[in-house]
Amino acid sequence: MKKNDLMAYLILIIVASITTLLGLYIGGLTNEANKRVVIEKNISRDIDEKIKQRAEEIKELEEKIKTSEELWQKALPSELPDYSAIKGANPNPNIRNIKISSECHLGGCVNDKPATVNFDGIKKSYKSRGQFSRAYLYIDALVDYDRPLTSWDDIYFVVNGQGGHLIPDSNTLPVPAGKTSQYLYNLSSISYFPTIKDKEMNKNKRDNTDFFRLLKYENRINIYTSVSSNRPGRVIKEISIFYECFEGSDCLIEELK
Repeated sequence: MKKNDLMAYLILIIVASITTLLGLYIGGLTNEANKRVVIEKNISRDIDEKIKQRAEEIKELEEKIKTSEELWQKALPSELPDYSAIKGANPNPNIRNIKISSECHLGGCVNDKPATVNFDGIKKSYKSRGQFSRAYLYIDALVDYDRPLTSWDDIYFVVNGQGGHLIPDSNTLPVPAGKTSQYLYNLSSISYFPTIKDKEMNKNKRDNTDFFRLLKYENRINIYTSVSSNRPGRVIKEISIFYECFEGSDCLIEELK
């Protein structure tokens, strides 16, 4: 074999070897890349499955809550007689109401500060006339923007200087379970602590106070009410007085502007 031919042959072998080695190296990189893609896809699939499973669990829980609320809403009138009379599926047409929280928007009156920083509230004045046969105080409120009130929170309600921090005791009438705190009181029997210090020390409790007499005997009614809590996100969704007139009496509670 001539010298030139030998050199060409050697160069060809070297080039072929390098090409083979590069091919193997690139192939190895490609396999590693493919493995990584497969692993990432498996991880992504596992995450998607867990998210989907969690979403299904949340949906199932929401359905249970909704079913529970619907069952309460469909409770027979005899189970929630007072609530059914004012807010049930077939409320008593003779019962009227004055909405103290009428100026609150759909989401309610919201305060972003705790009561210790800004003890705001709703102040309204009303004029009453006629004879009343019964009356209720209805409250729907939240704390932390979307949580029911706890034992650390309460509703502050004062009429003509009388009242304070309401106590949800045996005087509280039954209402449907729900995502908010609902309280229903017979207006003739409400218990409260005059001040927050009284509540903290459990003293000066006023039991079974008759606020109903204020409708009967006092022409002007000044109301101040608020959610009392040390946490922000205090929400008044609704505070109303529901009332019924004696037969033959044209009673009325109207707001004074």
